[in-house]
Amino acid sequence: MKIGVLTFHKSINNGAVLQCYALTKRLKQELPEAEVEVIDYHMPKTDVGYEVSVSKYLKCKSLKLCIKKFIKLLCDPKMLKRLRERITAFRSVEAYLPLSQKTIYSDSVNELFEYINSTYDVVIAGSDAIWNYVTRGFPNPYFLDNGIGCKKFSYAASCYGMVYENIPDEQKQRIKEILDSYEFLGVRDDEAEKFVRFVECDTPTLHTCDPTVTLDVNDLPVDEGALKAKLRRKGFDFSKETIGIMGNDAMCKMVRKMYGKRYQIVALYNPLKKADINLHDLTPYEWAYVFRFFKLTFTTFFHGTLVSLRNGIPVVCVALQTKYSKTHMPKVEDFLRRIGWEEHYFHTDYETENIDKIKASADALLASDRSEDIIAKMDKEAESFEVFLKLFKEKVEFSGGNGND
Repeated sequence: MKIGVLTFHKSINNGAVLQCYALTKRLKQELPEAEVEVIDYHMPKTDVGYEVSVSKYLKCKSLKLCIKKFIKLLCDPKMLKRLRERITAFRSVEAYLPLSQKTIYSDSVNELFEYINSTYDVVIAGSDAIWNYVTRGFPNPYFLDNGIGCKKFSYAASCYGMVYENIPDEQKQRIKEILDSYEFLGVRDDEAEKFVRFVECDTPTLHTCDPTVTLDVNDLPVDEGALKAKLRRKGFDFSKETIGIMGNDAMCKMVRKMYGKRYQIVALYNPLKKADINLHDLTPYEWAYVFRFFKLTFTTFFHGTLVSLRNGIPVVCVALQTKYSKTHMPKVEDFLRRIGWEEHYFHTDYETENIDKIKASADALLASDRSEDIIAKMDKEAESFEVFLKLFKEKVEFSGGNGND
């Protein structure tokens, strides 16, 4: 039995890599009789955001966009250097994913679907926002249309960020036909569930947690000694209590105003002016590991929230103010409601709105050890993987392999 997982594993995004790592690792552990691998597929059209040379970065379809990007580069001249270093860090650990022997780099489905049909008995699409096709277009391979002959499942699939209510009727009908050909649909959030219902799909759905909820943070491919040495070189003081931040300068300024120099502030993604240390070149596994050195995390990020909590470190979450979030439930809020942590989720302008409530929430979390309660909440949410696995086993016969092997 050979199982292929199709997801965004090539993205220079900590959460994208970690969810892939966590899902394939759990499948391997729970299905020792099966061969599980990541289908090493990537679409060239998604590389636009990863251009590291000035000439390619400024190559735009419109003069207006080119000027906008030029001004951004003038304001942050080290931006492309940081991106190069981040990409290098990500590429250095690709071997920790069980990648397929064949690599496919194409915007077309033909080569990919031919490979899937000749190689796999089962294919799982997900997790992540694989059903948001604003960038990748539709149709695209992540929908696994009827050209796939093996059994198809989705795990923690999402359409987050796409206003699906506006899709044309012909796309809606085509998506329904595709999703109706799945065995069942594992969805990550309420918006994905609504999307499936919106296209009038008849295939049963099941809430499945993001795979990072199941991540064993004590069994990551990280050399703790080497990581600590790396952090010390960047100025990390392990004798000081530390607050981690995944947000913007306004968030960091707010936290600094609240606590002054009492806590060491570490920025984990965007470089922040008020942070004591900026960490932009960690591998995804180092990034997941470093949360344990914090006393509290402030974040707007989905996987920053999940991985901090998976480490037993409390979070104060700030809602992103986007056009999408005005009409759809944000994924962070969806998750926090599921685990009972929504009291620590706030809307703010970082200056006056809810500042006292945010400070009170942070003070309470800093004053007590909530790690056992947090880990219990995460373990409870992780039970949805077990439900998926049970249903998956009922649908798949674990004997032999792909007839074309």
